[in-house]
Amino acid sequence: MVEYSDERLGMNRNITRRSFLDGVAVSVGLVAAGTGAADASTAFQGRPSGHGKHPHPPATYPPALTGGRGYFDGVQTIPHSLASGQFWKTAPPPKSTGEYYDLVVVGSGISGLSAAKFYREQFGRSTILVLEGLDDVGGHARRNEFETSARTLIGYGGSQSLDSPSSFARPASRLLEDIGIDYQKFERYFDTSFNAEHGLTRRALFFDKETWGRDFVTYTGGGRAWDDVLAGAPMANEAKAQIAEMYAGEVDYMPGLTVAEKKDELAQITYEQYLLKWVKAHPDTVKFFETTPNGDYGYGASGVGALDASVEFVGFDGLGLGWGELEESLEPDPRFRADVPKFWYSEDPYIYHFPEGNAGVVYSLIRDLNPRALPGRGMETIDTNRIQYAELDKPGSFRVRLNSPVVKVQNLYPPNRHKKGTTHGKPFAVEVSYMNDGKLLTVRAKHVILALNNNLIPYLTDELGAAQANALKNAKRMALSYATVQIKNWTAFTKLGISGARYVSGYWDSMSLDFPVSIGKYKFPQDPHKPILVHLGSAAAVPSDDPWKPKHPTDQSADGRRELLATGFAGMERELRKQLQEVLGPGGFDAAEDIEAITINRWAHAYAYQYCVPFEIFWPHGPFPNHVARERFGNVAIANSDSAPRAYVDAAVDMAYRAVRELAGRDAGEVAAGVDGVDPLRVG
Repeated sequence: MVEYSDERLGMNRNITRRSFLDGVAVSVGLVAAGTGAADASTAFQGRPSGHGKHPHPPATYPPALTGGRGYFDGVQTIPHSLASGQFWKTAPPPKSTGEYYDLVVVGSGISGLSAAKFYREQFGRSTILVLEGLDDVGGHARRNEFETSARTLIGYGGSQSLDSPSSFARPASRLLEDIGIDYQKFERYFDTSFNAEHGLTRRALFFDKETWGRDFVTYTGGGRAWDDVLAGAPMANEAKAQIAEMYAGEVDYMPGLTVAEKKDELAQITYEQYLLKWVKAHPDTVKFFETTPNGDYGYGASGVGALDASVEFVGFDGLGLGWGELEESLEPDPRFRADVPKFWYSEDPYIYHFPEGNAGVVYSLIRDLNPRALPGRGMETIDTNRIQYAELDKPGSFRVRLNSPVVKVQNLYPPNRHKKGTTHGKPFAVEVSYMNDGKLLTVRAKHVILALNNNLIPYLTDELGAAQANALKNAKRMALSYATVQIKNWTAFTKLGISGARYVSGYWDSMSLDFPVSIGKYKFPQDPHKPILVHLGSAAAVPSDDPWKPKHPTDQSADGRRELLATGFAGMERELRKQLQEVLGPGGFDAAEDIEAITINRWAHAYAYQYCVPFEIFWPHGPFPNHVARERFGNVAIANSDSAPRAYVDAAVDMAYRAVRELAGRDAGEVAAGVDGVDPLRVG
């Protein structure tokens, strides 16, 4: 049994480190020193990443900021002080900027930027200001850059890929076309033969000693049977046989029930409960499958409904549910989670990925709205051109103002028309208050679109009814962490023949080489002896101790969020180094020597939670809280993925389209029906 000291793992090495909390780099330290390394409570000055001379100073180019960045006051402090009621007790006096816009958008994520574009289309030439609380554009779609001695490596720090774009409703598909994204080109850009050409035909499967009694690594794929894969695993022989049987998919674990009865039962229990009640799973079997949904859902088998699990996870193939049969008459079950029908008829491969993930969509929107801020033409130049941040807030028809968290939104009415508690008259403007550089500033606009997290909106205004405020506050999100690690070379992967790993348990859930995408002049690394980026993911969710009293998924995430914020960068880095060493060490990898830079993007509020059985008693018949939450008030509309609620690019875009059309006076039901032709939320 190997014991790893901090020195052995390289915790004391002078590498570039950076940590992002909800998109803003926070205190991580340029040099960590054992378990006392800099964590998320200490501020340091940042610097560019890697060994090369970066073409932009760090203060003007956020994607390359690295090292110990100062914790940006307002990422957590201002929202928390608004929620606690403390902000206005100490707020500085407001000062008007004297600015007036046709539209102010709060939030520069995909939904906010899409709203700006749709607004121009709807209302013609307009002046637009986007206020962003973070220090970079994109929201959860984030670009991270790393400088090596020879080249720049680009990775994604959040929203990953365009998922099943052939299923997009017209607003989202048309927007991609209009901003120059032809998703079918990724069939050339994404190297689907990369793994085979480099002999990366397997994935590692790692069991940690803290959970299983001893560390153990084995390999899936390459034609290996599960009996062979689990032969030496530190688990009960009964569980090994059971797991192999489940993967074989030949056993009906619900004999005697009709197909309809099986589906009804699955709709009332979680995946974990299905394993216990019907599979009669050994505790080691349950433990093995608990984390399999983490990457897709943001939580594990204890929170995933068994009916949803039956479509994509192990243990259901023998039930005869018909999900895998090509029957044109077979419709998706209406009780499925909101995104399942979206993929029901789609056969898109998972290849629609910019090197920076969906930040490529953000960059394309910025270029369309303000060409000065991003030179070049076409999606092929996105990766080799950089946003000119100095151009974002220069006078013009479209501006983005970073580091400007909004604290108040208020409809303004003609004199003698504003009576609190009654129906207002028609507002003639909206005043938006925000913080910037310690000052409380105000701007005014004809319209405002709120494209930030729903649960913050009730603290920005007192104009909401109780039902809407409650619906907004209850729009929870899943907590996730994405780590991107620059390593000297990837010979360990080729020696082991693996493309990545699943950690059955442990802090990080998964690890893999970056997606092999070459686009325009940006070429994905091909030489195993040269640097490359490795991605790790972790879902912060804490399940219930009693599977028969499961926590709601949002409660699991809330508990995980508290643990996430308490862990600090040093603890996350140590687990990252250890888990990489355990899997890649047999291939010659040395965590102390081979890790050159680490970026950790900690998204305390990431995936929008999607309604599902058995947790939502109103699903699928309604009424739906998101419909109440997204109602327009005065000249203010709401657009974000919470409004769908689905954690996908097309959902964010479609909700932006809906918000703009509502400001134009279209009936909400009519607008929703036009947007959501494939929306399972029955919004028509």
